[in-house]
Amino acid sequence: MSSSSDVDGQTHCLIRRPALQRILLTPGFPRRPQYPSDVCFRIGPSSHGLGMFATRDLAMGDHILTERPLTVTPTVIPMPHLASKLRSQGITEDALKRAIQDKWEKTYLFPCFEHLNADQQTAFYNLAHGHQDDERPILGVIGMNGLELADIVDPESQYHSEYAAVCKTMSRINHSCSPSADRLFDVPSFSFQLRATRPIKLGEEIFISYCTVLEPASSRQAYLASYGFICTCRSCLRPTLLSDARRLALRASIDAINVDFKAWLADPLLMDNHTIKISLRWISVIEEEALEASDAYKHHLYAIVRAYVALGDAEGAVKYGRILGAWMLGQSGRDDILRKMENPEYHRGCPEWGIRTYGAC
Repeated sequence: MSSSSDVDGQTHCLIRRPALQRILLTPGFPRRPQYPSDVCFRIGPSSHGLGMFATRDLAMGDHILTERPLTVTPTVIPMPHLASKLRSQGITEDALKRAIQDKWEKTYLFPCFEHLNADQQTAFYNLAHGHQDDERPILGVIGMNGLELADIVDPESQYHSEYAAVCKTMSRINHSCSPSADRLFDVPSFSFQLRATRPIKLGEEIFISYCTVLEPASSRQAYLASYGFICTCRSCLRPTLLSDARRLALRASIDAINVDFKAWLADPLLMDNHTIKISLRWISVIEEEALEASDAYKHHLYAIVRAYVALGDAEGAVKYGRILGAWMLGQSGRDDILRKMENPEYHRGCPEWGIRTYGAC
């Protein structure tokens, strides 16, 4: 499968039929990608090799890049018959893994790669390479530069296969466990969008996360080992005990939000700003850890908006609703939530408007 627009770039894919059918049935597929209004980044030398840098100040939600991948291929290599045959010959598991990778490279990946034009092949091979012996160069590039595509799955596959995309520019962006941007994949346009998840200064390197940022450092490092590097971001270099404790507590704080809100509604002796202060404290922790890209940020912003709605305070709801809307824009590429959150009448129309009208701050 390959996308057909030369203007927007072509993606050459190795996708199993069930996943392909889901793509073809996606509402709006196919459509052209949405592009940012200006070029606000450059690719240049970084302490990590090459990286992406902001060429102007960026605000949360700002659209940085749209790009169709060069390739999309499975991350799982199911070859049960070959594996069974080789195991019967008594080879080691390491030798078995290498044999399956060799077969995958030569039989499946190389024919897909051959469909790339000369410029695409050059861009692909110019990315960091995971196999120093050059025996499996295509698999090496995918292993070190593949971006997970959670929206493309094989619903009928017993292997629960996922897919990874390799991009000319997006794959140049380095990892941080405290990222400043996030990528989203739009299936109808078959393209990535990159948006800022917090303010980024002119000249600052732009980072995304390759892992789940609220996991402890040891778990993140174990996952990142598959990319062939050890993370040296600030939350991994310094003693991680405090950062790990904060991230674990942030995960737990999400589950407590609704409990705290219901208790606040039921108890007139609690201060009007009780739940607002709780979420503001967590937001302070999130900003200190530079974890604005995490879902914890969204949940606590929404908790504050919800509290202001319950207090009948449109000004407070709009103030934090704008931040929440910008966060949602950065995660989804949609600005409809931001427009709603900026509208006082939207908040006044919520069912919970003014249900908490007693107490004093």
